[in-house]
Amino acid sequence: VEPRRPEALDWLAAACAAALFVANHFVEGGNSPIFKILGITSLMLALVFMVPPFFLLKKYGHPPDGAPFYETTTLVDRGVYGIVRHPQYLGYILLVLGFVALSQNPLTTIIGASASILFFLQALQEEEYCRRQLGAEYAAYAERVPRFNFVLGLIRHLRSRIRPS
Repeated sequence: VEPRRPEALDWLAAACAAALFVANHFVEGGNSPIFKILGITSLMLALVFMVPPFFLLKKYGHPPDGAPFYETTTLVDRGVYGIVRHPQYLGYILLVLGFVALSQNPLTTIIGASASILFFLQALQEEEYCRRQLGAEYAAYAERVPRFNFVLGLIRHLRSRIRPS
């Protein structure tokens, strides 16, 4: 029996994120313009990390016919996957943090922190799953591409493209 992709924390994190979006409409928020700018910036960055993986995994991950995009059979290290190992989870965390920064409310902060922690823990579980599925190839990928640090990942990615072969 082939191991299944871990999903429990994914569902819990998504439930927390949904609770955050609902709570955001019912709680009174703050008015700090700095937090508003940070929130909008975080939401825009979230899209950069959330959307491309759908296409990259489907095109380069070679999921079996009819299988969802995330059931890849090949390591994908192009595009945002060449910058961070978990671009979608990073995107989800940035999305949550963006809403927290925009709402500036203690309740949404607690819910958002819970969702972010759960997304982080889910990413750790998925790494173990990927290590079992892809072995040494994933281990080498993990050595060269950071888990979430997109600044370091972008620097490494740009350096690898500049270096002469």
